[in-house]
Amino acid sequence: MAPFSALRHWTVKGDRGMPAGDGVSESGASAAAPERTQRTELILHSHLGRRIFVLALPTLLQQLLTFCVGLFDTWLSGRIDAAATSAIGMAAYIGWLAGLFVSTVAIGTTALVARHLGAGQQNEAGKVLHVALVAGQAGSAALSVFLYFMAPVFVAAFGLEGATATVGLNYLRLDAVGHVLTGTTLVGAAALRGSGDMARPMLVLGFINVLNILLSSCLVYGVGPDSPLAASQQWVPALGVYGIAAGTVLSRIGGGLMMGLVLMTASGPLKLKLSRLRPDRAILQRLYVLGRYAAADNLINWLGQFSFLIIIRHVTGMPFSADVIFAAHMVGLQVEAVTYLPAIAWGQSAAAVIGQCLGAHRNRRAVQAGWTAVVQCCLLGIVVTIVFWFGAETIYRVMHTDPQVAAAGGFPFRVMALFQIPLMVFLVLKFALYGAGDTRWPMISTVAGTLMLRLPLAWLLGVHLHLGLLGAWTGMFIDISGRAVLLSARYAGRRWLRRRI
Repeated sequence: MAPFSALRHWTVKGDRGMPAGDGVSESGASAAAPERTQRTELILHSHLGRRIFVLALPTLLQQLLTFCVGLFDTWLSGRIDAAATSAIGMAAYIGWLAGLFVSTVAIGTTALVARHLGAGQQNEAGKVLHVALVAGQAGSAALSVFLYFMAPVFVAAFGLEGATATVGLNYLRLDAVGHVLTGTTLVGAAALRGSGDMARPMLVLGFINVLNILLSSCLVYGVGPDSPLAASQQWVPALGVYGIAAGTVLSRIGGGLMMGLVLMTASGPLKLKLSRLRPDRAILQRLYVLGRYAAADNLINWLGQFSFLIIIRHVTGMPFSADVIFAAHMVGLQVEAVTYLPAIAWGQSAAAVIGQCLGAHRNRRAVQAGWTAVVQCCLLGIVVTIVFWFGAETIYRVMHTDPQVAAAGGFPFRVMALFQIPLMVFLVLKFALYGAGDTRWPMISTVAGTLMLRLPLAWLLGVHLHLGLLGAWTGMFIDISGRAVLLSARYAGRRWLRRRI
C-alpha cells in the first residue's frame, strides 16, 4: 500500500477538481511537507464513509449515556412527586444555558484545531487548546456564580409557586455549583474531537454520566439498613430530589478533573502544559470571530426554548389541566432527546473531517463529508421514527405514573415522530457548518425558526385556540422543518468553502 504522503490532494474550484500539489510550491520549488498526525492522515485519505462512521460511534455511545442520565433523572423524579419533576425539567433548561455559553468557545476550538491539524500546524493547534481552556474555564466559573444568584428569577419566570417553588429554587442553586468546571470538560472535549480523537471525550463524558447515575441513586434513597427505624444509622442519608442534584454536581466536578488529567497525560500536539495556560490576543480574537454568531445563536435558541416552555405552562386543552400538559411536554422532550444522540454524533464527526479537509485544501472531500454524515444519520432516524410512532403511548406509561399525563402526551408524541428526520438533517448540517467556521447561517436559521415560526404558532394554536399540546408542538414541527430546508440550501451552495478562519 502506498504511504499517505504519496497520495495526491484535490480541491474544489467551482465544479472542477484541481490538484493542490504534493509539497511543491507554485514556483516549482519543493516546499516543506506538512507535519500531520497519523489520525489526520486517516481523516484525509481513508474511505470517507467508513471514517465518518468510525468517528461517530464513540460520540454516539457517549451521547447515549448522557441521554440515559437525563431519562433516569426524570424517572427518579417521577417516583418522588410532581414538584421534583418540575425541578428536574427546569434545571435541564438552565443547565442547557450553561452548556451553550461554554460551547461558544468550544465551537471555535474544534474548528481551529481541526484546521491547523489539517494544515500540519501542530504547534498552533496546541496553542489554541491552551488559550481556549483559559477562556472556557473563566467563563464557566463566572456562569456558575451567575446561575446561583439568578435562581429566584428563573423560578418566578417558570411560574412555580408554594412547595414546588421552594424545591425548584434549592435545586437550581445546588445544580449551579456543578458548572464550575464545565469549561475544562467541554473545551477539552472539543479540542480532542477537532483532532479526530472521539474516544477520550467519550471516556471522560461517559465517566461523568455513569458516576451521575450511581451517585444520584445512592443520594436519593440513601444507603444503609432498609428498616425505617434505622434511617438515622444510614451510611449515606436519603436526600430525596436534592440527591439528584448532588449526584449531578459531584459527577460534573469529577469529570472536569478527569479531563484535565487526560490532557496532561496525553501525547502529541494537544498535551496540556500548565505553563502554556495564558491568554493570547490573536487566538482569542479568532475564537471571538468564530464564536460571536454561535453565541448569538445559542442565546437566541435558549431564550426561544425558555419562552416556548413558558408558553407551554399556559397551554390548555380539554380535558387536561395546564399542569398535566406541562408534565406531558417535559416527558416528551426528554424522550425525544434520543434523536439528538446520532445527530450530534454524526454532526461532530462531520465537523472534524470538514475542518481538517479544509485545512489540507481538500474541499471536495469536505463537501462530501457533510452529506455522508446526513445520510448515515438519517438511516438511524428511520428507526427512531418507527419506535416513536408505534410506541408513543407505551413510552408515556413507562415514564410517568399519572395516566392523564400519558393520555395528554401520547398522540402529540406520535405526530412528533414524523419530524425526527428533519431534526437530524438540521442538526448534522449545523455542526458541519460549524466545523467549516460558518456560524452565521445557523444563527440566521435559529432567528427565523424560533422567532418567526415556533413561538407565534405555539401561542396561537396552543394558548389562543386552546388546541392543547399538539397545537403548541405544531409550531415546533414547522420550525424544525424550516431550519432543515434553510441549512440544506446553505450547505449545498458551498459558499462556506470560502470561509477563512
